[in-house]
Amino acid sequence: MKRLRWPLLILLICLPVALLALDVPLPGLANGSARARPLPVPDGDHELAYLDYATNANTWERLVTGVARLPATVPGLTVDDAAAFQDSTTATPELVLARTGHAGRLRIRWYKLNRDAKTTDWVDALAERHPAPLALIGGGTTHRAEELAEALARRENWFGRRPALAITTATADKLKWDSRNRRLVDIYDNRTFRFCFGNLQMANAVLEFVRGRADLAPLDFSDIGRRAACPPLPSAAPPTFRPTGLSVIWEDDQYSWDLQSQFGTALGVRYPAAPDGTPLHDYQQQWVPFSVGRYEQPNAEEARAAADIARQLRELPPRRALLVLPTATAPARRFLRAVLEANPDAARRLVVLTGDGISVNSVLRDAAFAWPTSQLNVPMVLFTHNDPVAWDTAPRPSGYTLSQPTSTEDATHFGEIGRVLVEACFPIGGATVADADELIRRLNDGPRKFFDRNGERLGGHGEHVVVVRPRDHSPTGAAVIEVWRRDGGQWVHVRTVPIPAAGGDS
Repeated sequence: MKRLRWPLLILLICLPVALLALDVPLPGLANGSARARPLPVPDGDHELAYLDYATNANTWERLVTGVARLPATVPGLTVDDAAAFQDSTTATPELVLARTGHAGRLRIRWYKLNRDAKTTDWVDALAERHPAPLALIGGGTTHRAEELAEALARRENWFGRRPALAITTATADKLKWDSRNRRLVDIYDNRTFRFCFGNLQMANAVLEFVRGRADLAPLDFSDIGRRAACPPLPSAAPPTFRPTGLSVIWEDDQYSWDLQSQFGTALGVRYPAAPDGTPLHDYQQQWVPFSVGRYEQPNAEEARAAADIARQLRELPPRRALLVLPTATAPARRFLRAVLEANPDAARRLVVLTGDGISVNSVLRDAAFAWPTSQLNVPMVLFTHNDPVAWDTAPRPSGYTLSQPTSTEDATHFGEIGRVLVEACFPIGGATVADADELIRRLNDGPRKFFDRNGERLGGHGEHVVVVRPRDHSPTGAAVIEVWRRDGGQWVHVRTVPIPAAGGDS
Protein backbone atom coordinates (compact mmCIF):
# COMPACT_ATOMS: atom_id res chain seq x y z
CA MET A 1 0.00 0.00 0.00
CA LYS A 2 2.89 2.32 0.78
CA ARG A 3 4.12 1.82 -2.77
CA LEU A 4 0.85 3.18 -4.12
CA ARG A 5 0.74 6.21 -1.85
CA TRP A 6 2.81 8.56 -4.02
CA PRO A 7 1.29 7.51 -7.37
CA LEU A 8 -2.20 7.98 -5.92
CA LEU A 9 -1.27 11.36 -4.46
CA ILE A 10 0.13 12.50 -7.80
CA LEU A 11 -3.03 11.26 -9.55
CA LEU A 12 -5.28 13.13 -7.13
CA ILE A 13 -3.35 16.33 -7.74
CA CYS A 14 -2.88 16.05 -11.51
CA LEU A 15 -6.30 14.74 -12.52
CA PRO A 16 -8.29 17.87 -11.53
CA VAL A 17 -5.63 20.07 -13.15
CA ALA A 18 -5.89 18.06 -16.39
CA LEU A 19 -9.69 18.21 -16.34
CA LEU A 20 -9.61 21.97 -15.84
CA ALA A 21 -7.12 22.33 -18.70
CA LEU A 22 -9.52 20.39 -20.92
CA ASP A 23 -12.33 22.68 -19.76
CA VAL A 24 -14.26 19.83 -18.12
CA PRO A 25 -16.59 21.30 -15.46
CA LEU A 26 -15.96 19.94 -11.97
CA PRO A 27 -18.65 19.67 -9.27
CA GLY A 28 -18.50 22.54 -6.84
CA LEU A 29 -16.21 24.65 -9.03
CA ALA A 30 -18.69 25.94 -11.60
CA ASN A 31 -19.58 29.53 -10.87
CA GLY A 32 -23.29 29.86 -11.51
CA SER A 33 -23.15 33.65 -11.39
CA ALA A 34 -20.66 33.65 -14.30
CA ARG A 35 -22.94 31.75 -16.68
CA ALA A 36 -24.63 33.35 -19.68
CA ARG A 37 -27.53 35.35 -18.25
CA PRO A 38 -28.35 38.42 -20.34
CA LEU A 39 -30.09 41.37 -18.75
CA PRO A 40 -33.68 42.25 -19.68
CA VAL A 41 -34.24 45.08 -22.13
CA PRO A 42 -36.78 47.72 -21.01
CA ASP A 43 -39.77 48.29 -23.28
CA GLY A 44 -38.94 50.63 -26.14
CA ASP A 45 -35.16 50.22 -25.75
CA HIS A 46 -32.70 48.31 -27.94
CA GLU A 47 -29.50 46.46 -27.12
CA LEU A 48 -26.10 46.06 -28.75
CA ALA A 49 -24.40 43.06 -27.12
CA TYR A 50 -20.61 43.31 -26.92
CA LEU A 51 -18.96 39.91 -26.38
CA ASP A 52 -15.41 39.77 -25.07
CA TYR A 53 -13.39 37.91 -22.46
CA ALA A 54 -13.74 38.98 -18.85
CA THR A 55 -9.99 39.60 -18.77
CA ASN A 56 -10.16 42.23 -21.54
CA ALA A 57 -11.19 45.15 -19.37
CA ASN A 58 -8.77 47.44 -21.22
CA THR A 59 -10.60 46.88 -24.50
CA TRP A 60 -13.95 47.68 -22.88
CA GLU A 61 -12.41 50.83 -21.40
CA ARG A 62 -11.31 51.96 -24.87
CA LEU A 63 -14.77 51.19 -26.25
CA VAL A 64 -16.35 53.29 -23.49
CA THR A 65 -13.90 56.11 -24.16
CA GLY A 66 -14.65 56.14 -27.89
CA VAL A 67 -18.44 56.08 -27.43
CA ALA A 68 -18.46 58.53 -24.50
CA ARG A 69 -16.73 61.14 -26.68
CA LEU A 70 -19.38 60.95 -29.43
CA PRO A 71 -21.67 63.73 -28.11
CA ALA A 72 -18.99 66.24 -29.18
CA THR A 73 -19.51 65.26 -32.84
CA VAL A 74 -23.01 63.68 -32.96
CA PRO A 75 -25.66 66.37 -32.38
CA GLY A 76 -28.31 65.59 -29.77
CA LEU A 77 -26.61 62.44 -28.47
CA THR A 78 -26.23 61.80 -24.75
CA VAL A 79 -24.24 58.95 -23.20
CA ASP A 80 -24.91 57.72 -19.68
CA ASP A 81 -21.82 55.93 -18.38
CA ALA A 82 -22.99 55.49 -14.77
CA ALA A 83 -22.95 51.69 -15.11
CA ALA A 84 -19.98 51.43 -17.48
CA PHE A 85 -17.56 50.30 -14.79
CA GLN A 86 -18.80 47.93 -12.11
CA ASP A 87 -17.22 46.97 -8.78
CA SER A 88 -18.15 43.31 -9.23
CA THR A 89 -16.35 41.35 -11.95
CA THR A 90 -19.53 39.30 -12.56
CA ALA A 91 -21.71 42.39 -13.13
CA THR A 92 -22.68 43.46 -16.66
CA PRO A 93 -21.31 46.91 -17.56
CA GLU A 94 -23.37 49.04 -19.93
CA LEU A 95 -23.56 52.38 -21.70
CA VAL A 96 -26.98 53.95 -22.28
CA LEU A 97 -27.35 56.20 -25.32
CA ALA A 98 -30.22 58.51 -26.21
CA ARG A 99 -30.71 61.08 -28.97
CA THR A 100 -32.97 64.09 -29.13
CA GLY A 101 -36.08 63.43 -31.21
CA HIS A 102 -35.93 59.65 -30.77
CA ALA A 103 -37.91 57.48 -28.40
CA GLY A 104 -36.23 54.73 -26.46
CA ARG A 105 -32.58 54.23 -25.63
CA LEU A 106 -29.72 52.18 -27.03
CA ARG A 107 -27.90 50.01 -24.50
CA ILE A 108 -24.39 48.75 -25.20
CA ARG A 109 -23.67 45.91 -22.78
CA TRP A 110 -20.52 43.91 -22.19
CA TYR A 111 -21.39 40.24 -21.79
CA LYS A 112 -18.24 38.56 -20.52
CA LEU A 113 -16.82 35.37 -21.97
CA ASN A 114 -15.30 32.87 -19.55
CA ARG A 115 -15.05 29.11 -19.04
CA ASP A 116 -18.68 28.94 -17.85
CA ALA A 117 -20.08 31.32 -20.46
CA LYS A 118 -18.61 30.75 -23.88
CA THR A 119 -19.57 32.37 -27.16
CA THR A 120 -22.17 29.73 -28.03
CA ASP A 121 -23.69 30.01 -24.53
CA TRP A 122 -24.19 33.75 -24.92
CA VAL A 123 -25.60 33.44 -28.45
CA ASP A 124 -28.12 30.83 -27.26
CA ALA A 125 -29.05 32.84 -24.16
CA LEU A 126 -29.55 36.03 -26.16
CA ALA A 127 -31.61 34.15 -28.75
CA GLU A 128 -33.95 32.89 -26.03
CA ARG A 129 -34.48 36.31 -24.48
CA HIS A 130 -37.12 38.72 -25.72
CA PRO A 131 -36.23 40.95 -27.48
CA ALA A 132 -33.14 39.84 -29.36
CA PRO A 133 -30.26 42.33 -29.60
CA LEU A 134 -29.99 44.46 -32.71
CA ALA A 135 -26.39 43.37 -33.18
CA LEU A 136 -23.59 41.42 -31.57
CA ILE A 137 -20.29 43.29 -31.46
CA GLY A 138 -17.05 41.31 -31.21
CA GLY A 139 -14.28 39.59 -33.08
CA GLY A 140 -11.14 41.18 -31.69
CA THR A 141 -9.14 38.43 -33.41
CA THR A 142 -9.81 36.22 -36.42
CA HIS A 143 -10.35 33.18 -34.21
CA ARG A 144 -12.91 34.95 -32.02
CA ALA A 145 -14.68 36.49 -35.01
CA GLU A 146 -14.90 33.09 -36.73
CA GLU A 147 -16.23 31.49 -33.54
CA LEU A 148 -18.88 34.18 -33.11
CA ALA A 149 -19.93 34.07 -36.77
CA GLU A 150 -20.23 30.27 -36.67
CA ALA A 151 -22.37 30.41 -33.52
CA LEU A 152 -24.68 32.99 -35.11
CA ALA A 153 -24.92 31.04 -38.36
CA ARG A 154 -25.95 27.88 -36.49
CA ARG A 155 -28.61 29.63 -34.40
CA GLU A 156 -31.69 30.28 -36.54
CA ASN A 157 -34.52 30.78 -34.04
CA TRP A 158 -34.64 34.12 -32.20
CA PHE A 159 -37.27 36.20 -30.45
CA GLY A 160 -37.38 38.72 -33.26
CA ARG A 161 -34.99 39.17 -36.16
CA ARG A 162 -31.59 37.55 -36.20
CA PRO A 163 -29.05 40.17 -35.09
CA ALA A 164 -26.34 41.71 -37.21
CA LEU A 165 -22.70 40.91 -36.52
CA ALA A 166 -20.32 43.85 -36.12
CA ILE A 167 -16.68 42.69 -36.34
CA THR A 168 -14.35 45.07 -34.53
CA THR A 169 -10.69 44.30 -35.38
CA ALA A 170 -10.42 40.85 -37.00
CA THR A 171 -8.71 41.38 -40.37
CA ALA A 172 -8.20 37.98 -42.04
CA ASP A 173 -9.85 37.71 -45.45
CA LYS A 174 -9.58 33.94 -45.91
CA LEU A 175 -9.63 31.23 -43.23
CA LYS A 176 -6.61 28.94 -43.45
CA TRP A 177 -8.25 25.85 -41.98
CA ASP A 178 -11.64 26.25 -43.66
CA SER A 179 -12.20 23.47 -46.18
CA ARG A 180 -14.84 25.55 -48.00
CA ASN A 181 -12.39 28.41 -48.65
CA ARG A 182 -14.83 30.94 -47.23
CA ARG A 183 -14.13 34.56 -46.45
CA LEU A 184 -14.62 35.61 -42.85
CA VAL A 185 -17.55 37.87 -43.72
CA ASP A 186 -19.32 35.02 -45.55
CA ILE A 187 -19.76 32.71 -42.54
CA TYR A 188 -22.77 34.66 -41.24
CA ASP A 189 -23.67 35.79 -44.72
CA ASN A 190 -25.50 39.06 -45.48
CA ARG A 191 -25.64 40.00 -41.79
CA THR A 192 -21.94 40.64 -41.11
CA PHE A 193 -20.22 44.03 -41.18
CA ARG A 194 -16.49 44.41 -40.71
CA PHE A 195 -15.66 47.82 -39.22
CA CYS A 196 -11.90 47.41 -39.69
CA PHE A 197 -9.99 47.04 -42.93
CA GLY A 198 -9.18 43.53 -44.16
CA ASN A 199 -5.69 42.14 -44.74
CA LEU A 200 -5.77 42.69 -48.52
CA GLN A 201 -6.85 46.30 -48.00
CA MET A 202 -4.01 46.79 -45.52
CA ALA A 203 -1.43 45.22 -47.84
CA ASN A 204 -2.60 47.31 -50.80
CA ALA A 205 -2.53 50.52 -48.75
CA VAL A 206 0.97 49.91 -47.36
CA LEU A 207 2.40 48.96 -50.77
CA GLU A 208 0.72 51.88 -52.51
CA PHE A 209 2.20 54.26 -49.95
CA VAL A 210 5.68 52.74 -50.11
CA ARG A 211 5.84 52.64 -53.90
CA GLY A 212 5.21 56.39 -54.05
CA ARG A 213 8.19 57.28 -51.81
CA ALA A 214 11.72 57.14 -53.18
CA ASP A 215 13.23 56.66 -49.71
CA LEU A 216 11.07 53.58 -49.01
CA ALA A 217 10.37 51.97 -52.37
CA PRO A 218 12.41 48.97 -53.57
CA LEU A 219 15.14 50.00 -56.01
CA ASP A 220 18.68 49.32 -57.22
CA PHE A 221 21.12 51.62 -55.41
CA SER A 222 23.18 51.94 -58.59
CA ASP A 223 20.13 53.41 -60.30
CA ILE A 224 19.61 56.33 -57.91
CA GLY A 225 22.08 58.75 -59.51
CA ARG A 226 20.97 57.86 -63.03
CA ARG A 227 17.30 58.49 -62.16
CA ALA A 228 18.12 61.86 -60.61
CA ALA A 229 20.22 62.93 -63.60
CA CYS A 230 17.74 61.75 -66.23
CA PRO A 231 14.14 61.56 -64.98
CA PRO A 232 12.06 59.07 -66.98
CA LEU A 233 9.61 60.44 -69.50
CA PRO A 234 5.90 59.60 -69.05
CA SER A 235 6.01 57.52 -72.22
CA ALA A 236 9.13 55.59 -71.20
CA ALA A 237 9.01 51.81 -71.36
CA PRO A 238 8.36 49.93 -68.09
CA PRO A 239 11.60 49.38 -66.09
CA THR A 240 13.16 45.94 -66.10
CA PHE A 241 13.93 46.14 -62.37
CA ARG A 242 12.20 43.39 -60.41
CA PRO A 243 11.59 44.46 -56.80
CA THR A 244 12.42 41.89 -54.17
CA GLY A 245 9.98 40.99 -51.42
CA LEU A 246 11.01 38.72 -48.56
CA SER A 247 8.38 37.32 -46.23
CA VAL A 248 8.13 35.20 -43.09
CA ILE A 249 5.07 33.10 -42.31
CA TRP A 250 4.37 31.87 -38.80
CA GLU A 251 2.32 28.75 -39.52
CA ASP A 252 0.52 28.63 -36.17
CA ASP A 253 -0.93 32.11 -36.71
CA GLN A 254 -3.87 32.44 -39.11
CA TYR A 255 -3.37 36.21 -39.26
CA SER A 256 0.26 35.70 -40.36
CA TRP A 257 -0.69 33.15 -43.01
CA ASP A 258 -3.41 35.33 -44.53
CA LEU A 259 -1.59 38.68 -44.36
CA GLN A 260 1.56 37.43 -46.10
CA SER A 261 -0.62 35.89 -48.80
CA GLN A 262 -2.39 39.22 -49.30
CA PHE A 263 0.94 41.03 -49.53
CA GLY A 264 1.90 38.60 -52.29
CA THR A 265 -1.36 39.38 -54.09
CA ALA A 266 -0.85 43.13 -53.66
CA LEU A 267 2.70 42.91 -55.03
CA GLY A 268 1.29 41.21 -58.11
CA VAL A 269 -1.11 44.14 -58.57
CA ARG A 270 1.50 46.86 -58.00
CA TYR A 271 4.14 45.08 -60.12
CA PRO A 272 2.17 43.01 -62.68
CA ALA A 273 3.70 40.50 -65.04
CA ALA A 274 5.28 41.59 -68.30
CA PRO A 275 3.41 40.90 -71.56
CA ASP A 276 5.35 37.65 -71.96
CA GLY A 277 4.21 36.52 -68.50
CA THR A 278 7.52 37.18 -66.74
CA PRO A 279 6.82 38.35 -63.16
CA LEU A 280 8.03 41.88 -62.49
CA HIS A 281 8.55 41.16 -58.80
CA ASP A 282 10.27 38.48 -56.76
CA TYR A 283 8.44 37.35 -53.60
CA GLN A 284 10.30 34.81 -51.48
CA GLN A 285 8.80 33.21 -48.38
CA GLN A 286 10.21 31.62 -45.26
CA TRP A 287 8.05 29.29 -43.18
CA VAL A 288 8.33 29.15 -39.39
CA PRO A 289 6.26 26.44 -37.63
CA PHE A 290 5.46 28.37 -34.45
CA SER A 291 5.67 31.89 -33.01
CA VAL A 292 6.54 31.04 -29.40
CA GLY A 293 9.95 32.33 -28.37
CA ARG A 294 11.93 34.22 -25.79
CA TYR A 295 11.88 38.00 -25.41
CA GLU A 296 15.00 38.70 -27.46
CA GLN A 297 16.20 35.33 -28.72
CA PRO A 298 14.42 33.77 -31.71
CA ASN A 299 13.32 30.17 -31.57
CA ALA A 300 15.36 27.70 -33.63
CA GLU A 301 13.22 27.94 -36.77
CA GLU A 302 13.07 31.75 -36.58
CA ALA A 303 16.87 31.82 -36.31
CA ARG A 304 17.15 29.56 -39.37
CA ALA A 305 14.78 31.75 -41.41
CA ALA A 306 16.53 34.94 -40.31
CA ALA A 307 19.92 33.53 -41.33
CA ASP A 308 18.50 32.57 -44.72
CA ILE A 309 17.14 36.08 -45.31
CA ALA A 310 20.48 37.57 -44.28
CA ARG A 311 22.17 35.26 -46.80
CA GLN A 312 19.75 36.23 -49.58
CA LEU A 313 20.49 39.90 -48.98
CA ARG A 314 24.22 39.25 -49.36
CA GLU A 315 23.60 37.45 -52.66
CA LEU A 316 21.33 40.12 -54.13
CA PRO A 317 22.74 43.00 -56.18
CA PRO A 318 23.02 46.29 -54.22
CA ARG A 319 19.38 47.15 -53.74
CA ARG A 320 16.67 47.94 -51.24
CA ALA A 321 14.28 45.04 -50.59
CA LEU A 322 10.98 44.76 -48.75
CA LEU A 323 10.73 42.50 -45.70
CA VAL A 324 7.13 41.53 -44.87
CA LEU A 325 6.69 40.64 -41.17
CA PRO A 326 3.03 39.60 -40.79
CA THR A 327 2.99 39.13 -37.04
CA ALA A 328 2.80 40.82 -33.64
CA THR A 329 5.46 42.89 -31.90
CA ALA A 330 7.39 40.18 -30.02
CA PRO A 331 8.07 37.75 -32.92
CA ALA A 332 8.81 40.64 -35.28
CA ARG A 333 11.25 42.23 -32.81
CA ARG A 334 13.32 39.12 -32.17
CA PHE A 335 13.24 38.08 -35.85
CA LEU A 336 14.44 41.45 -37.14
CA ARG A 337 17.11 41.52 -34.44
CA ALA A 338 18.34 38.11 -35.65
CA VAL A 339 18.49 39.31 -39.28
CA LEU A 340 20.54 42.37 -38.28
CA GLU A 341 22.93 40.29 -36.20
CA ALA A 342 23.48 37.93 -39.13
CA ASN A 343 23.86 40.77 -41.66
CA PRO A 344 24.41 44.30 -40.25
CA ASP A 345 24.11 45.73 -43.77
CA ALA A 346 20.40 44.77 -43.65
CA ALA A 347 19.73 48.07 -41.86
CA ARG A 348 20.53 49.81 -45.15
CA ARG A 349 19.05 47.19 -47.43
CA LEU A 350 15.58 46.62 -45.94
CA VAL A 351 12.26 48.34 -45.39
CA VAL A 352 9.94 46.37 -43.10
CA LEU A 353 6.26 46.16 -44.07
CA THR A 354 3.52 44.87 -41.80
CA GLY A 355 -0.17 45.23 -41.02
CA ASP A 356 -1.81 46.14 -37.73
CA GLY A 357 -0.15 43.44 -35.61
CA ILE A 358 2.55 45.83 -34.38
CA SER A 359 0.83 48.65 -32.52
CA VAL A 360 1.88 52.28 -32.44
CA ASN A 361 2.22 51.96 -28.65
CA SER A 362 5.05 49.47 -29.23
CA VAL A 363 7.09 51.87 -31.35
CA LEU A 364 6.23 55.10 -29.53
CA ARG A 365 5.07 54.82 -25.90
CA ASP A 366 6.87 51.54 -25.15
CA ALA A 367 9.77 51.96 -27.57
CA ALA A 368 12.44 51.62 -24.88
CA PHE A 369 11.76 47.91 -24.49
CA ALA A 370 9.20 46.87 -27.14
CA TRP A 371 10.82 48.37 -30.27
CA PRO A 372 14.18 50.07 -29.55
CA THR A 373 14.98 51.76 -32.85
CA SER A 374 18.65 52.18 -31.92
CA GLN A 375 18.93 48.38 -32.18
CA LEU A 376 16.19 47.73 -34.78
CA ASN A 377 17.62 50.35 -37.11
CA VAL A 378 15.37 49.59 -40.08
CA PRO A 379 12.55 51.78 -41.47
CA MET A 380 9.17 50.16 -40.96
CA VAL A 381 5.73 50.90 -42.39
CA LEU A 382 2.73 49.64 -40.42
CA PHE A 383 -1.03 50.05 -40.74
CA THR A 384 -3.64 51.49 -38.38
CA HIS A 385 -7.43 51.53 -38.79
CA ASN A 386 -7.81 55.01 -37.37
CA ASP A 387 -5.80 58.02 -36.24
CA PRO A 388 -3.22 56.93 -33.62
CA VAL A 389 -2.12 60.49 -32.72
CA ALA A 390 -5.48 62.25 -32.21
CA TRP A 391 -4.49 63.56 -28.79
CA ASP A 392 -6.55 66.25 -27.10
CA THR A 393 -4.96 69.66 -26.66
CA ALA A 394 -7.18 70.36 -23.64
CA PRO A 395 -8.91 68.10 -21.06
CA ARG A 396 -12.30 66.77 -22.10
CA PRO A 397 -15.20 67.65 -19.78
CA SER A 398 -16.30 64.01 -19.78
CA GLY A 399 -12.99 62.91 -18.29
CA TYR A 400 -12.18 60.76 -21.33
CA THR A 401 -9.11 62.69 -22.45
CA LEU A 402 -6.76 61.16 -25.00
CA SER A 403 -3.25 62.00 -23.86
CA GLN A 404 0.18 61.64 -25.42
CA PRO A 405 2.02 59.30 -25.87
CA THR A 406 -0.58 56.49 -25.74
CA SER A 407 -1.95 55.63 -29.18
CA THR A 408 -5.48 56.85 -29.82
CA GLU A 409 -6.21 54.28 -32.53
CA ASP A 410 -8.40 51.97 -30.41
CA ALA A 411 -10.48 54.75 -28.88
CA THR A 412 -11.02 56.53 -32.21
CA HIS A 413 -11.80 53.21 -33.91
CA PHE A 414 -14.43 52.26 -31.34
CA GLY A 415 -15.77 55.80 -31.54
CA GLU A 416 -16.24 55.35 -35.29
CA ILE A 417 -18.00 52.02 -34.75
CA GLY A 418 -20.30 53.75 -32.27
CA ARG A 419 -20.98 56.65 -34.62
CA VAL A 420 -21.96 54.40 -37.53
CA LEU A 421 -24.29 52.32 -35.34
CA VAL A 422 -25.83 55.37 -33.64
CA GLU A 423 -26.53 57.08 -36.97
CA ALA A 424 -28.21 53.88 -38.21
CA CYS A 425 -30.30 53.46 -35.03
CA PHE A 426 -31.10 57.14 -34.45
CA PRO A 427 -30.95 58.82 -37.89
CA ILE A 428 -31.50 62.55 -38.18
CA GLY A 429 -34.93 63.10 -39.73
CA GLY A 430 -35.81 59.41 -39.55
CA ALA A 431 -37.52 57.01 -37.17
CA THR A 432 -35.76 55.01 -34.49
CA VAL A 433 -34.65 51.63 -35.79
CA ALA A 434 -37.33 48.95 -35.35
CA ASP A 435 -35.34 45.71 -35.51
CA ALA A 436 -32.15 44.06 -36.75
CA ASP A 437 -33.40 43.76 -40.35
CA GLU A 438 -33.92 47.51 -40.50
CA LEU A 439 -30.51 48.12 -38.97
CA ILE A 440 -28.92 45.95 -41.66
CA ARG A 441 -30.79 47.82 -44.42
CA ARG A 442 -29.60 51.14 -43.06
CA LEU A 443 -26.00 49.96 -42.78
CA ASN A 444 -26.19 48.80 -46.40
CA ASP A 445 -28.09 51.73 -47.88
CA GLY A 446 -27.56 54.69 -45.53
CA PRO A 447 -26.54 58.11 -46.88
CA ARG A 448 -22.98 57.80 -45.53
CA LYS A 449 -21.72 54.62 -47.16
CA PHE A 450 -19.31 52.77 -44.90
CA PHE A 451 -19.54 49.18 -46.26
CA ASP A 452 -19.63 47.48 -49.63
CA ARG A 453 -22.34 44.96 -50.50
CA ASN A 454 -20.33 42.17 -48.88
CA GLY A 455 -20.17 43.94 -45.53
CA GLU A 456 -16.53 44.92 -45.92
CA ARG A 457 -15.42 48.41 -44.95
CA LEU A 458 -14.99 50.62 -48.01
CA GLY A 459 -11.41 51.54 -48.85
CA GLY A 460 -9.90 54.68 -50.33
CA HIS A 461 -10.64 56.80 -47.28
CA GLY A 462 -9.67 56.44 -43.63
CA GLU A 463 -6.70 54.08 -43.98
CA HIS A 464 -3.68 55.20 -41.95
CA VAL A 465 -0.05 54.19 -42.28
CA VAL A 466 2.71 54.89 -39.79
CA VAL A 467 6.32 55.18 -40.92
CA VAL A 468 8.86 54.38 -38.20
CA ARG A 469 12.09 56.14 -39.05
CA PRO A 470 15.08 55.30 -36.85
CA ARG A 471 17.63 58.03 -36.28
CA ASP A 472 19.94 57.00 -39.13
CA HIS A 473 17.03 56.91 -41.60
CA SER A 474 15.28 60.12 -40.54
CA PRO A 475 15.71 63.46 -42.31
CA THR A 476 15.52 65.21 -38.94
CA GLY A 477 18.41 63.28 -37.43
CA ALA A 478 16.15 61.91 -34.69
CA ALA A 479 13.99 58.80 -34.52
CA VAL A 480 10.39 59.70 -35.42
CA ILE A 481 7.10 58.26 -36.54
CA GLU A 482 5.19 59.83 -39.41
CA VAL A 483 1.43 59.33 -39.61
CA TRP A 484 -0.34 59.50 -42.98
CA ARG A 485 -4.02 59.18 -43.88
CA ARG A 486 -5.54 58.19 -47.21
CA ASP A 487 -8.21 60.63 -48.27
CA GLY A 488 -9.84 60.34 -51.67
CA GLY A 489 -6.97 58.34 -53.09
CA GLN A 490 -4.29 60.77 -51.84
CA TRP A 491 -1.98 60.30 -48.86
CA VAL A 492 -2.17 63.26 -46.50
CA HIS A 493 0.44 63.87 -43.81
CA VAL A 494 -1.19 63.95 -40.36
CA ARG A 495 1.67 64.41 -37.93
CA THR A 496 5.31 63.64 -37.19
CA VAL A 497 6.10 62.66 -33.60
CA PRO A 498 9.57 62.15 -32.08
CA ILE A 499 10.21 58.74 -30.57
CA PRO A 500 11.37 59.19 -26.94
CA ALA A 501 15.15 59.12 -26.57
CA ALA A 502 15.04 55.81 -24.70
CA GLY A 503 13.60 54.21 -27.83
CA GLY A 504 15.92 55.94 -30.24
CA ASP A 505 19.21 55.95 -28.36
CA SER A 506 20.79 53.34 -26.19
